[in-house]
Amino acid sequence: MEHLSREQLVEVLRCAKRERERDWILLLVSFWHGLRASEAIALTAANFSDGYLTVQRLKGSLRTTQPLIEHDDELLNERAAIDGWLPRIPSGGRLFPISRVHFYRLMRRYGRAAGLPQHLCHPHVLKHSIAMQAIRTAGIENVRQYLGHRSIASTGAYLRVTDQAASAAVLEGSRKG
Repeated sequence: MEHLSREQLVEVLRCAKRERERDWILLLVSFWHGLRASEAIALTAANFSDGYLTVQRLKGSLRTTQPLIEHDDELLNERAAIDGWLPRIPSGGRLFPISRVHFYRLMRRYGRAAGLPQHLCHPHVLKHSIAMQAIRTAGIENVRQYLGHRSIASTGAYLRVTDQAASAAVLEGSRKG
């Protein structure tokens, strides 16, 4: 599954924040909660309450309620970003009043600025990135629930590895044992 490394993610977020705070927060929230582009751009202040984000996932997925992420690195501190952003949103207004196509263009722009290869410059890579970051440590069932998947088969895609990754892991394991 194609995803961003932590370094790539941080660089994309840095590029977005440098240009426009709204875009940085959009990418940050999309990453931390594994949101689809349509889910992210539909968010309103009503989705946020008491330090949590509640989202009805699309494509037949579940409703999820997750805490906003606090992080020592300001660039990754979603809680602080949202706490500063929500008061600026008009009552009933969307946090990110853009289209899915515009979100794609933003991700392409910031991905290029961060030096990413073109195939990683799309919004869905943020969902893949949080899933791949969490799958090994949190386990498949926790990631399934976090992403709002009804079926474990949907989450199972994040367990697939390339031949290159499998070979590297086996080689590394053989060096230790």
